[in-house]
Amino acid sequence: MTRIKGARIRYGAALAAVAVLAGCGTTEGTGDGQTVATGMQAGQLDANKSEVRDGGTVTYSVDVDVKNWNILHATGDVFGYRQILNPVLPHAMISMPDFTMAKNDALLLDAKVVKESPQTVEYTIRPEATWSDGTPITADDFKYTWQVQDPKQCPTCQPATTAGYDQVASVTGGDGRTVTVTFKKTYQPWRLMFPYLLPAHVAAKHGDLAASFNDYFTTTVPTWSGGPYLIEQHVPNQSVTMKKNPTWYGEGPRLDQLIFRILTDERQAVTAMANNEIQVVVPRPTLDLVEQLRGIGNVTTMMASGLLYEHLDVNTAHPALSDQALRRAIFTAVDRQAVIDKTIGQFSADTKPLGNRNFMPGQKLEGVDAYTDNVTGKGLGGGQVDAAKKILTDAGYTIGNDGLTDPKGKPVPTLRMRYSKGNQMRLDTSVLVQNQLKQLGITLQLQETDSLGTTVNTGDFDLIVFGTNLDVIPTATAQSVFGSKGTHTGYKDSELDGWLSDAAETLDPKQVVELLNKVDERISDKAVTLPLYQTPTLLAYRNDLGNVRVNPTRFGTSYNAQEWGVKNGG
Repeated sequence: MTRIKGARIRYGAALAAVAVLAGCGTTEGTGDGQTVATGMQAGQLDANKSEVRDGGTVTYSVDVDVKNWNILHATGDVFGYRQILNPVLPHAMISMPDFTMAKNDALLLDAKVVKESPQTVEYTIRPEATWSDGTPITADDFKYTWQVQDPKQCPTCQPATTAGYDQVASVTGGDGRTVTVTFKKTYQPWRLMFPYLLPAHVAAKHGDLAASFNDYFTTTVPTWSGGPYLIEQHVPNQSVTMKKNPTWYGEGPRLDQLIFRILTDERQAVTAMANNEIQVVVPRPTLDLVEQLRGIGNVTTMMASGLLYEHLDVNTAHPALSDQALRRAIFTAVDRQAVIDKTIGQFSADTKPLGNRNFMPGQKLEGVDAYTDNVTGKGLGGGQVDAAKKILTDAGYTIGNDGLTDPKGKPVPTLRMRYSKGNQMRLDTSVLVQNQLKQLGITLQLQETDSLGTTVNTGDFDLIVFGTNLDVIPTATAQSVFGSKGTHTGYKDSELDGWLSDAAETLDPKQVVELLNKVDERISDKAVTLPLYQTPTLLAYRNDLGNVRVNPTRFGTSYNAQEWGVKNGG
């Protein structure tokens, strides 16, 4: 893969290159509960780099069954879905373990800015790149993928994000293998666009843009592939089995078969790993999981803090939660350090409450310090129950034996707190928050969800705890999460939208940092979301596997599945 330097637009590449990876470590299980350091570091491009032989089967455990096969759709943008579909969909650009954006050399000969005003990006597709049915991958696929994510081209399409795509004026093809993307105005994070392409020739057989995107691609198991593997069988709630794509145009794949096994209870993955029923797993780490995985013989574990963080969000569209005073009191009463101590702090003792939603601690943009704590100083997340009670009483609320009563004399209803099914840390977090809010007279009803993407994007929650993967270039993520067009919390703010747009259009890193921190501070002031902590990525794999490594970006570990294999001599 080729790291994009971007001499014409220097900011994006430099931003990606200086992102900070913290807390790396790798251990091999000895089978007796001990660990031995190997010297490899997660987040490195060459971690576990090995010569591997052809053949064999690897089973990768994921914690969700696919409810939506279109990962560009609003309810399909789920980490587990991306892990399964990474080896199937073609990628123009890939976010790498070292936080750089890379051109996918298998698909593209080149990707570069060829004109600055209006900004014009040119992609050159390899002549041998085809879909599994032999249809060439062309500009038509780029054009379709753009149109379904641009609300002007498809007002009724339901993409996970419109960021960048709504700034495109045209996508043209010429000879079909040269794709010219012309922007309406400067769009700084263009490298984040087209991480996945959908087949236009397949879409054309299934109705208009909206019908193919919202209906066909979401509900249909792909019988086609533009990646190294082709789905052979899907057994709902059990597994997705893949074989080599016979028309794959890149190097590899080395394995005969790649299986994704669905284990929604991550504790089952430990047993499965010990029995060699699975060979790769990326579970959400808990103390028990980390200790148990490290105690299994012939298994290597890697852990790295990256761009994933946990947060508590409020649905501001709920009648009771539309009141900023109530939201602020909730976040004031929540004790993030207590949550950390009972969850991630048990195996990552240095974890501190996170103070930003757009940047991680230590992150720099072209030498500009990006991380600022916009949370703690505002009294949020510190477990200050007395201060929370004062916020409520000053706003006219009454805290009594029967619970909390709003300023109009109406009882504040029981609120639903949602968390992911089988995710013990999020259940533990929910229980802690439930107990903390009891002191304010607020009752939480805990409800699990087995379809996190749907729950979040349909607003089917009052409070919810989940994680967000930041992109290596944060402007697009901020737009999709906090912009009025994409917000799942119901909070809309035209001034904030303006800051987001300005951040996406400037090449000045200092201005980007200032604007995104203004956005973050506004979200704190309005008490819409509460960042909890930066989440490490945990990977465990059998020792005889080569080229499996942590990728703590949105692409995740399966980003290079075509390179996986059994080590020579393994």
